[in-house]
Amino acid sequence: MLQSLNPCSQQAAGFSFENSRRNAVLESSLSEQGYKPPGARKTGTTIAGIMFKDGVILGADTRATDDMVVADKNCEKIHYIAPKIYCCGAGVAADANAATQIMSSNVELHTLNTGRPPLVAMVTRQLKQMLFRYQGHMGSSVIVGGVDVTGPQLYSVYPHGSYDKLPFLTMGSGAAAAVSVFEDRFKPNMELEEAKQLVRDAIVAGIFCDLGSGSNVDLCIITDARVDFLRSYDRPAEKGKREGQYKYKPGTTAVLTKTVTPFTLNLVDESVQMMDTE
Repeated sequence: MLQSLNPCSQQAAGFSFENSRRNAVLESSLSEQGYKPPGARKTGTTIAGIMFKDGVILGADTRATDDMVVADKNCEKIHYIAPKIYCCGAGVAADANAATQIMSSNVELHTLNTGRPPLVAMVTRQLKQMLFRYQGHMGSSVIVGGVDVTGPQLYSVYPHGSYDKLPFLTMGSGAAAAVSVFEDRFKPNMELEEAKQLVRDAIVAGIFCDLGSGSNVDLCIITDARVDFLRSYDRPAEKGKREGQYKYKPGTTAVLTKTVTPFTLNLVDESVQMMDTE
């Protein structure tokens, strides 16, 4: 049994499920001792990015959740990396913030050492190498977008270190709803206003179709000339005004039955302590 579970032994061709058997043995032995293995934490976010005629547009919702509790209604999920490189973070908020702050520091040091502006591909490579080292334990999914000497670039990096490079990307629990909007309406070389509206509609689709996403829509427009960070660009889920009074008079709801249960209390001990007022 132990020999078959040895991860260093030579494996035959094809798939190997030895780790699954090992995990089952470990979980059963731990459960007998009263321990429960840790589970994945439910997170909620909708982030997206597209390439348009003059650059890149990143978008994100602003709801931060802890399981079924809304911890922050106006969380900032678009993070600064370099003057023309930003990224959207999904997953565990603390991990996403830590990863982007580390990357921003590393990119600044790299720029000072080389004397050249950073490339989006370089930022993505460093980020995916860092996440790969943590083997998914740093729960941060990011979309990196920016404009460098090679033009507009857009990448997505997953918590285990894999990445994609596409003209439009979505990540987070509301990604399925957002990407359906992109697949229906995305066109190459879109104008700025049309691209802004498309990203806004994709994030709104995630807000209304995913319980973990909500509140406002943030946009970040990156071109070769400037960067516009539009905080609370749209408020699709703004709370409406109360139209009337919804209070009911006492006695509106009839009481069908009434039961009174008396409790008998016996005084066991009584002590009096004098307070020191000096």
